[in-house]
Amino acid sequence: MTFCTLVEFEWDETFGRERFTSAVGDVGGDTPEGLLSRIVGIDDKGARVIEVWRSGDDAQAFAEQSRPFLAAAQMPPPSRVIGFEVTSYMVS
Repeated sequence: MTFCTLVEFEWDETFGRERFTSAVGDVGGDTPEGLLSRIVGIDDKGARVIEVWRSGDDAQAFAEQSRPFLAAAQMPPPSRVIGFEVTSYMVS
């Protein structure tokens, strides 16, 4: 079943817009296996990453593969992580 993740980061004195943009800008490359869509947005309080995956297993596999990158980028832990099965997904 289609699965959605929402990951939020809050800015603080050690982690802000510039550091986030630098780390996310370095990702590049191919689209991860099973990713259907990704939305990244930033504002004055933090950043949000919303991803829709083909399945929860695909989301979990990507999370595991991303750990070394996040550690190398010295990203702080997110302030909130939510995952849920999608009941409706529309794209126009």
